[in-house]
Amino acid sequence: MKSFRFLLALSTFIAAAAVSAASIDMTDPRRALGREDGVRVDAQLLRETVSPGVPIGITYQIENLSESAIAIATKVADSSYDEESRTITLSVGSEVPPDGNMPQMIVIAPGEKKVLQAGATPVLRAANARKAFSAFPRFVQVKVAILRNIRPFATLLEKQDGRSKQRLTDEQFDQWFESNDTIFLNTVPVHYTPASNATDAANASNSGF
Repeated sequence: MKSFRFLLALSTFIAAAAVSAASIDMTDPRRALGREDGVRVDAQLLRETVSPGVPIGITYQIENLSESAIAIATKVADSSYDEESRTITLSVGSEVPPDGNMPQMIVIAPGEKKVLQAGATPVLRAANARKAFSAFPRFVQVKVAILRNIRPFATLLEKQDGRSKQRLTDEQFDQWFESNDTIFLNTVPVHYTPASNATDAANASNSGF
């Protein structure tokens, strides 16, 4: 229990710089929100346009209103595009441990909130988009994967240093799936910029992830 409290305090110190460096405008009409079982996530796009080859960045805030500590893999992000719904999905956190190793995690204690940043570059078929207007991306949806129960991973969390990989045991790998929960935020409308303007869009990007 003593080492567990130390882990929470250490995680708070590590994340302090990220919290002070980023913020969310809660009055922004394009802010996305998701809430499930005592965990609230607010996210704000760093840009309102998307282009082929240009990363999509977000600032997001996780508020833990539950009675237990949670954790998130802040350096893991991916994106995908569904042409039918014209929606880019930006996935933050780790639903599946990469290569069976525990990713770098940040712990969020009960009653605590932390502001973080993430980003990924979706694969957009610019040629197809030029041929059919219906293929243009129109929405971005953020989903965040968290660990609800971090106690099985307490020892690994104490040892993480951001450099060396830590292998999960078979039991911990199964517990990862049992403890994992995904929170979906509402979709946010975006504008599409063709590939010819992607360089200008990238230069205008204010992404700090």
